[in-house]
Amino acid sequence: MMERIRQALKNPSLRARLLMALAALAACALLLGAQGDQGGMTSEEKRLSRALSSVSGAGNVRVTLYYAPKDGAFSSAAQRPVGAVAVAQGAGDIAVRLNLTQALMRLLDLDAQSVLVLTMEEGTR
Repeated sequence: MMERIRQALKNPSLRARLLMALAALAACALLLGAQGDQGGMTSEEKRLSRALSSVSGAGNVRVTLYYAPKDGAFSSAAQRPVGAVAVAQGAGDIAVRLNLTQALMRLLDLDAQSVLVLTMEEGTR
């Protein structure tokens, strides 16, 4: 079973779709679980969230990072992120969305397909 999964992940198109699906799931989890605190976030996610919240027009930003599977589980232990989702109050503005996407791409050395920036639901902090 694991060998089949490894073979399937070698397909760039399938890998990109999987990352997008994971990003969408993460965004849903962020929106459903977003409270005033930042509990459950790693120190790197908190640091990125604070930095991106200072981007002009971004407002409050929450970042979730994704790491390559290690022994069948997603883990952040000494791994480089392979994807990022940012949910931002100001992401409805295309210029803000582009600035946040470019910042995450450069800070994390990711390509555009690995970064998703979504608009935060009103009333969510």
